[in-house]
Amino acid sequence: MSSSSTATSGTDNPRLIIDFAPASAAENLSEVSAVTKLANDVFIEAEVGIWNTGFVRTNDAEVADLIRKGQLAVAYLASPSSPSDGAQTLQKGQLVGCVCVKRLSESTCTLSMLTLDTKHQGLGLGREIFKFVEDHCLSLGCSTLALDILVPTSYAHPLKTRMQAWYIRLGFEQVRLADFAKEYPSLAPLLAGPAVYRVFEKRLG
Repeated sequence: MSSSSTATSGTDNPRLIIDFAPASAAENLSEVSAVTKLANDVFIEAEVGIWNTGFVRTNDAEVADLIRKGQLAVAYLASPSSPSDGAQTLQKGQLVGCVCVKRLSESTCTLSMLTLDTKHQGLGLGREIFKFVEDHCLSLGCSTLALDILVPTSYAHPLKTRMQAWYIRLGFEQVRLADFAKEYPSLAPLLAGPAVYRVFEKRLG
């Protein structure tokens, strides 16, 4: 997927190129399917045991809809190139992640479907995605970034525990517990067991 303007992740030496896919990309089935597959593959591992067998995080129709609405940013490995004039530039390499960003109100954006290829986790790339999201939200005039995490209550889910600790290190604070069944009544029956919906927020700027 490409757009007329490509944004790096905002670090001094970016390892990712991240941008919001243009609306026209929603019609490219192969690229939409690649994002869908990546999100579902990561989701299956991240939420193993939380959902009944066969449940998937997203589908091509949802991904295409998010792209049309300008709400899905896609992350690629940044590959340096050396053009003839000698000035080094960055070009898109392998697709490794995505994130959905929606404006909830004049002051708040929400983040969901944060995805990073498991082969590239633990290298600081997730922080680059967050930096991109935070910069985007600030550019919209928003001062708060919100996200949520679904956590089983009958046992300590190892990955969820690490994710919560990571969010806190990034500056997020838990602000409330939400009723997942009330907010997502169609999905609640698909849970493998009891779970709580924790909402986190971070003040930006």
